[in-house]
Amino acid sequence: MVFSSQNSWKILAWNGVSLRVPPQWEVNSLDTAYLQLDDGMGPVMEIKWRQLRGSFSHQAHLRKLAKLSAAESNLNFQQIPLPEKWRQALSNFEAQFFKWRGLKIGGEGAVIYCTSCQKATLVQFYHKSGRDDPSVPVGVLNSLRDHSEDGRVEWAVFGLRAQIPERFELLRHRFRPGHYLLVFRDGQERVYLSRWGPAGVLLEDGDLQSWFEKECQDFRWCSTLGLRQVDHGGTPTLQAQSQRSDKFAARLWARVTGKLPHFWVRIWHLRLHNQIMGVGARGLRPLGEPWLEEICRNYAMV
Repeated sequence: MVFSSQNSWKILAWNGVSLRVPPQWEVNSLDTAYLQLDDGMGPVMEIKWRQLRGSFSHQAHLRKLAKLSAAESNLNFQQIPLPEKWRQALSNFEAQFFKWRGLKIGGEGAVIYCTSCQKATLVQFYHKSGRDDPSVPVGVLNSLRDHSEDGRVEWAVFGLRAQIPERFELLRHRFRPGHYLLVFRDGQERVYLSRWGPAGVLLEDGDLQSWFEKECQDFRWCSTLGLRQVDHGGTPTLQAQSQRSDKFAARLWARVTGKLPHFWVRIWHLRLHNQIMGVGARGLRPLGEPWLEEICRNYAMV
């Protein structure tokens, strides 16, 4: 298979792990710490990771892989020295190499450990023919990053791009045709990223505010009484924000009822991509606007 120049490769980022992949590779399956990529003719790559506490053993993980391979008939698993180009690409990690071969498909990969963030990662590439370009796995691995350097975690999947403060962890996610939702948490704070589309269909019978009040389900916890239209560079935008009171009684009532009293919501029509974008936040205390403004600036379709 002939791949385009790596200059045209796209960024894929999910829950703390980011890498660059060929433009025809698409996410076929994902979980909180797992991605499988497909090129339209079958799986091409799989990556899963785990945050560890305590020591890590490459050999223990390789023995598990060998045992799983032995359970499969006609599957040959080998642990061999890390190829030099892989070693260079993974110079920031401790890595061990493996390869396997079945009757119709084979693969190669590495068990990787980062001493900086104590994260263990298993990555493998599937080979369906002898024509696979060996430079592609090396290019992907050279771009692999498993922790943030600036306190912000990048997210880039299914055409969405976002940056979220590192203190937030992924709580849940949903990707359905016409609607994407990511929810993050840090203690009693929640951040919501939504995308709806196509906007031309959703807004056909009314404006943005009418659609939000009648159809939007993600932000039902936000009272629409304070919703107002604001100007952001000519983009149709709605915004709502709770009062900035930080009374102890309100926080106590919130802890008892489970209802978070403070909220911040912004909804806007992204005309260029025919989508509606939404950023929301809830918390026990008044929400700081600067970091929410930054999330909105970096939340986009590509």
